[in-house]
Amino acid sequence: MLKWFKRAILIVVLAFFLFIGLFFAIRNGNVISLDLVLWQAPELSVALYMIIAFGLGVILALLSSGALLLRLEGKLRKQNKQIIKQQAELDNLRKANLSTELAERE
Repeated sequence: MLKWFKRAILIVVLAFFLFIGLFFAIRNGNVISLDLVLWQAPELSVALYMIIAFGLGVILALLSSGALLLRLEGKLRKQNKQIIKQQAELDNLRKANLSTELAERE
């Protein structure tokens, strides 16, 4: 039941943001032309430029967080290998210590 509730909330939130985006696009239909230093952008509505900027921001955020995630996963793999190696070394030391204690008792 909780899974169904989470999906319902997600759908409501997405519908809300879609409504806000449509309202923003309708209210900001003015056509403008961006004049960047080296490039003249075509004439588009303010809302379309805002949506493009938002989309590019989302893509850049996903790429940067993906790169960070890959780096952290690499570190995690390296540390897991190190833990396995140290665990094997600890097991060997315990066995060696146990065998010397048994030899001393005999």
